[in-house]
Amino acid sequence: MKEIADRDRLEYFFGEQQAHFRQRPPVLKLVEFEKGEILNGPLRPLSRFYIIVKGSVSIYNLTEDGSIRHIAKAARGTLLGDVEFSGEGNQSFYIEAAETVLCLAIPFRENQAILENDPVFLRFVLGQLAGKLSLSAVITASAQTLEEKVLFFLRKVQADHKISSVNHALPLLHCSRRQLQRVLKKLCDEDLIVKTGRGCYRLRE
Repeated sequence: MKEIADRDRLEYFFGEQQAHFRQRPPVLKLVEFEKGEILNGPLRPLSRFYIIVKGSVSIYNLTEDGSIRHIAKAARGTLLGDVEFSGEGNQSFYIEAAETVLCLAIPFRENQAILENDPVFLRFVLGQLAGKLSLSAVITASAQTLEEKVLFFLRKVQADHKISSVNHALPLLHCSRRQLQRVLKKLCDEDLIVKTGRGCYRLRE
């Protein structure tokens, strides 16, 4: 991680996210993570909020047998640190930069008095936290059919309602390539999604 000492860029990106605050946090920074860099972990919980303003991250956890369970790929506008700020310092999520990522960094301690009394920001935190918990529950629910998971993924997870790579979707949907391709063909036949290219699909409007 490195801090970007560019006041104009900081102000530009804060301006994009300003609607999430009633009052500007007194300590605010712009930071960059390189692809593959881990932002946190169970033994290193976040001590600050990050709002992604450019790039994307992968959110995953480790199961009891040591395998990786992907939960989501989060991009611009996503708030990180909501779990830790809510009191779950020992949360089990890992957050990894999927590409070069720019974030607004808002340290908990230096901004605590302002943030804990900002109802606009607290609603933002609550919404982001609820979204992550709901996503994790639906994507991993064994009762859900793969068709339901794919449609949920396209409707709720992907902001552009597209699958741009079958390889990217596999770990998030916890299925094999053959299973996913079979379901994608079925959904295309049912006119619920449209194939736009090799390995690319979008939700039908």
